[in-house]
Amino acid sequence: MSLLQLNRDQFFGLDGTDGYFDYNPGEHAGWIYPTQKGKTHLAWQTLGAALRQHPELTAATLMPKAKSPSTARWAEAMNFRETPVWPPRRKLFGEKPAGWVVWPPHRPDLSAAENRAQIAEVMRKALHQLLWKGDCIAFADDLHRLAVLMGLNPECEEFWTTGAEGGAALWGANQKPSGTVNSGSVSSYFYNSPTHLFLGRDTDERNVRRFAEIGGGIDPREIASIVQNLRLYRIGDKTISEVLYLDLRGPYKCLIGP
Repeated sequence: MSLLQLNRDQFFGLDGTDGYFDYNPGEHAGWIYPTQKGKTHLAWQTLGAALRQHPELTAATLMPKAKSPSTARWAEAMNFRETPVWPPRRKLFGEKPAGWVVWPPHRPDLSAAENRAQIAEVMRKALHQLLWKGDCIAFADDLHRLAVLMGLNPECEEFWTTGAEGGAALWGANQKPSGTVNSGSVSSYFYNSPTHLFLGRDTDERNVRRFAEIGGGIDPREIASIVQNLRLYRIGDKTISEVLYLDLRGPYKCLIGP
């Protein structure tokens, strides 16, 4: 049976239709595929669609990396304001950006462990306050660095296990679902809590085995077969993956092109 195939405009309703993507507050989401294949770009597009449907939600992206040109571009395009601390310090009276990018500066004068710890302190406070506030979307990019390397798996699990009832959603982008030998892996709640999953091409057997943890009555063998054969598109200087979208409320699925 062939899968429904949609381009981005059709998926997000930018072609004048209602679109395929339908978001409700408190629904978690995940993007799982290798680096440099378009995760951040698609996640920001999804965030824009969710906020158009629910402009009342507070949105904050959590950026644990020192540099991310894609994040900087999207933040400017969507009127998200960068903040090195949480809660943000408002520069102008009445200032109301569309969202926030929590982006503490990295300190090269510190050891790797000390640097991660000072960033984690800010991220921990943001996760805690957003969860208890509710009616929000927190987007972690990249999730492995935030949850594993910075030790925030417990804070993420609080979101995934208790956030939905208060409308608090934690979205995450993860490039290596099988984890790493030295540092471990993201909590398994990341795989069976989301309502919306976006899976890119991945031929690593260790990674696709993690799909067995996806709930919603979807056969993980079918998912693995589809993911290993997704198409790649050359766009400019980047190679972008076709994406398998899973809506676990049905479950429903479709393919998203560039």
